[in-house]
Amino acid sequence: MSLRVFLVESLGFPRSHHAIFVEASRGGGGYIFHVTGNIQQGMRYEMKATDAAPDTDPSYHGQTRLGWSSANDMARIDAICKSNPAPEKQFEGARKITAYPVRRCQEWTAETIGLLRERGVLVDGGDAAA
Repeated sequence: MSLRVFLVESLGFPRSHHAIFVEASRGGGGYIFHVTGNIQQGMRYEMKATDAAPDTDPSYHGQTRLGWSSANDMARIDAICKSNPAPEKQFEGARKITAYPVRRCQEWTAETIGLLRERGVLVDGGDAAA
């Protein structure tokens, strides 16, 4: 069975939070793959199941369909997400401590979507509408 995959945006500060959502039930529930935390302390990867559709969350800002994934590929999606390191601590107070460009959840999510496509787990380009 094929499952729809979305990029989900939630309101955040200073920028919107991005996550990958795989819809696993007709009721809108599924799995969220994302990094949490902040770049002052470092972020961590999290996969979580949800019974509710993302648009029921008060911080929901929008979503874009990315394509499809097989229901049998959930473990592969999780492994690919884990293979992309979460953004590390990048600031000490107001001072930037790395030489690299700032990397937050948006960058991690975009990189991970690329990895999922590259490895054939995420297929079909999707469209702009949910």
